[in-house]
Amino acid sequence: MKKLLLTGLALGIVGVGTLTLMKSPRQYQEVTANSWKPDGPRKVVPEHPVLGINDTFRSLHGSTRNSDEVLTAVSPEVELDWLVEENMFITEGPSIDRQGNLYFSPVTPIGEEVVLVSLDGQTGERRWAIDGYSQGGGTPLVLEDPDRPGEQIIYLTLYERALAVKTTGEVIWDVSTGFKKTVDSVTGYENSHNFGASYLPQADAIVSVVMDGALMMLDRETGQNILKESFTVPGAPAKSAEALNLPDWIKNRADKALAEKVGEDPEHGGRFSRVADIVSGGGVIVANYFSIDPATGRMFIAATAPDSEDGHQDGFSENGAVYALDTVNDGGSWQVEIAAKAYFDGGTGSTPALSADGQKMYTSDEKGNILAYDRDLNLIWKHPVGEQIIASISVASENNELFVSTASSLHKVYDCGRFAEAGWSASLDMYPEAFGSQNLNLLTATIAANGIAMMAGNGFLTEKGQPMPLTSGVGLLDRETGEVKGYTRGVEESVATTITGPDGSFYVAHSPVRRAVTRALLGPAVDELIGGIARYKPVDKYKFGREILCSAALRTDNAIKYLEEAPDSAREDLKHTRVLLRQAMKMDESLVLEELQELFDGQLPDQKHQLKAVADHLRASCST
Repeated sequence: MKKLLLTGLALGIVGVGTLTLMKSPRQYQEVTANSWKPDGPRKVVPEHPVLGINDTFRSLHGSTRNSDEVLTAVSPEVELDWLVEENMFITEGPSIDRQGNLYFSPVTPIGEEVVLVSLDGQTGERRWAIDGYSQGGGTPLVLEDPDRPGEQIIYLTLYERALAVKTTGEVIWDVSTGFKKTVDSVTGYENSHNFGASYLPQADAIVSVVMDGALMMLDRETGQNILKESFTVPGAPAKSAEALNLPDWIKNRADKALAEKVGEDPEHGGRFSRVADIVSGGGVIVANYFSIDPATGRMFIAATAPDSEDGHQDGFSENGAVYALDTVNDGGSWQVEIAAKAYFDGGTGSTPALSADGQKMYTSDEKGNILAYDRDLNLIWKHPVGEQIIASISVASENNELFVSTASSLHKVYDCGRFAEAGWSASLDMYPEAFGSQNLNLLTATIAANGIAMMAGNGFLTEKGQPMPLTSGVGLLDRETGEVKGYTRGVEESVATTITGPDGSFYVAHSPVRRAVTRALLGPAVDELIGGIARYKPVDKYKFGREILCSAALRTDNAIKYLEEAPDSAREDLKHTRVLLRQAMKMDESLVLEELQELFDGQLPDQKHQLKAVADHLRASCST
């Protein structure tokens, strides 16, 4: 705490002029060519007619595997396009449909009771909203409609209610989950927030796990509960770390700063205090999203261990746990069984993330280690990154790469099978580092076709390693070197994920939890907090279009190389090429040579000499 107070005093002496300089990012004049390329066969993602392909953020972490990987490219040069719904506090989302429309569930919005809102992705205009009240349903899930090819359905799971809605806003089903909100007798909290829905192909079911550890499983077509018996993760409420060890006067000021813009939570009061308490334990059993392997249906949930595992029978858990769950069909209904479990000291801030083939699961502990498990939760390796990991592990399907977020940097790590090997640590140089300030990484990294998308900013670290950003923004890192290719200062931060759109834009769901602390300490020297959602659009579509096509050329080259040795990998590379061609064509048909336009919605050839011609055309397009 002394470090925090001394920082505030130093800034008071420095003055507003220096603060303005510290909030002015560097201009990246010339975007350097991407030096990364695929190296070897890639891991193959199972295809499913309901899940579709991983071309945009269909859920909180992009897919049911929570890989934070998208097949599209992201523009290194973006600018603020619009800011809407400024009075809404959004801790997860949005998700995005094929047309680029957005869907999000705000947390107890003030002045308007809505549980699901849709926005036009290009203009930000509200398309429609579903009325109701809740503590938030997390990120909506976007799935394909197998009965109507080309159409999609949006699924939202709250605590007591769940919905399936067409992209037009027409409700397909709106059901009671059977859950009843209660106040925990130990913690005094109503743990009714839902982090988002997922999909279990084996049961054709919408699945969700809520903060108190209860699991719901609903028939995708009807919304009917298909669990034979209720199931709750067998953990105990986490012991709170006293809201990041902040004194009450700072928490009260942070709560007030948020209330001035997005109002107080009607059930919990201060929004900052509640979110910070959850992040640091806060009496919940599950504090993040979960993963499903679409190939086998095995679910992975990061939670708490049972009370007895920490040696103190006091109603709380001091240990973290990961559970692997299987579902068994029991005559038309389903039962959930614990297939495996693993305990570790302390908690985790990581949603379990799966490799593309579902054979490995990655999470982290509170000591700065990446933990890699096999699908039966046997620990394969543990790798330290040198500081606390603040978000989920981003898992690439190419080159066995992992991307790990800490407050001060973003780290590339290679999974070498039985061990891990460190790659680069990002060279975050967006802002001048003066008077104790430093460049900060603020969210989970998103793996894109042409680099690593990030949310980052400038500010301070507390003595506990918690970031206190003065400002935040979005940018792209070179995947090979970790150098910043482009960066744009934003209007507000988020505690969701780094959401990228199908046209290469960024969408930021505003939840200024960390900036609320900075504002509490430094007052008017820090910009006012803002709710809502902002879009950052590509600046130069022609330059970006060429980068998209260069990324496609790399995948085509890799497909040619492994066409005979690893045909599944080659097919996956060609699918990736088609996604990128579609992205470039939607931006502007003139970006793509006429010889390639017929491949936009058709099948790529599978003969080596034909593919070489495609690769040559792609290289010609990207260099024109």
